[in-house]
Amino acid sequence: GREPARTPAPPHPPLWCGGIRCRRGLALRPTARPPPGTMALLNGFSHQAYPSGDSYEGQFRRGKRHGSGTYYHASNDRYEGEFCDDMMQGRGTYHYAGREVYAGEWEANHRHGRGRLDYHDGSHYDGQWVEDSRHGHGRMVYADGSDYEGAWAGDVRQGEGRMRYADGSEYSGGWQANLRSGKGAARHRDGSTYAGEYVDDTPCGHGTLRSAAEGSVYEGQFRAGRRCGEGRCSYEAGGVFSGRWHQDQKVGGTLECDDGSVERVEYLNDVMVKREAVKGP
Repeated sequence: GREPARTPAPPHPPLWCGGIRCRRGLALRPTARPPPGTMALLNGFSHQAYPSGDSYEGQFRRGKRHGSGTYYHASNDRYEGEFCDDMMQGRGTYHYAGREVYAGEWEANHRHGRGRLDYHDGSHYDGQWVEDSRHGHGRMVYADGSDYEGAWAGDVRQGEGRMRYADGSEYSGGWQANLRSGKGAARHRDGSTYAGEYVDDTPCGHGTLRSAAEGSVYEGQFRAGRRCGEGRCSYEAGGVFSGRWHQDQKVGGTLECDDGSVERVEYLNDVMVKREAVKGP
C-alpha cells in the first residue's frame, strides 16, 4: 500500500503566563483587568480568546489549561480532550483542517501512546505512537485495501510484520524503511510462494520458490528477484536440474531424469543446446 502524506505534528497552543510573552506564543491577558501589581490566575471553567485568533474553552488551574477542554486553532484545527499545565496530555481527539482525525493518547503536545489516525485518503493507522510518529506495534489499512500489521519505527514499517495486499497476495517477515528485508515468506495471487531472503523489497540471497505457473520447486540463489547463481529445480513434469542460473534461466549443470539417468547439460536462453550422458538408467 502507498503511504499517505504524513500528517504534521499539531501546533502547540500558546502557554498561559498571565499576560506576558511566553516561549511558545503570546498568552491572553485576563478579560477582567487585575488590580495593579497583581496577576489574575484562572481556576475552573472559562472561555479565552488569544491574539493569534485561537481560542480555548474548558478547565483552568492556576492560570493554565488543565483538565478537560477544547482548543480551537485559527487554522480550523481543533483539539478536544485533556490538558495538563497548558499542554495536550492524556486522552484527546485532534481534528485537522485537512480532514484527518487523531483520537488517542497525548504527551507534552505530541501524539504519544496508543491512538488511531484517520487520513484524508481513507486510510487509517491504529497502534502505538512516539512523539508524533508511528512507532511500536500497529495496524495500517491503506486506501487501496492493503493491510499491514506489525512493527513500526520512526513512522515506517520496520521489524517483523505481515502485509496483505489489495491483489490478494501476502507477505510475512522482516521490513526495513517500508521495504521487505531479511527473512520472509510471500504468497502470490497465482498460488506461487517464496520463502527466503529479501533485499530492497525483492528476493535476494537464498530462498525457495514454488512456481504454480511452471509447476516447479526451486531452491537456491536469487538476485534482484530472479533465480541467479547456484540452484536446484524439480519439475512436476519430471526431471531435476541442478546447476547455474542467470536472470531466471538455466545456464549449465546436471539433469536427473525420471528413469534414473543423469546428463550433463548446457542451455542458451533457457533452451538446451548440449547434453552428455553421465549415468545410465
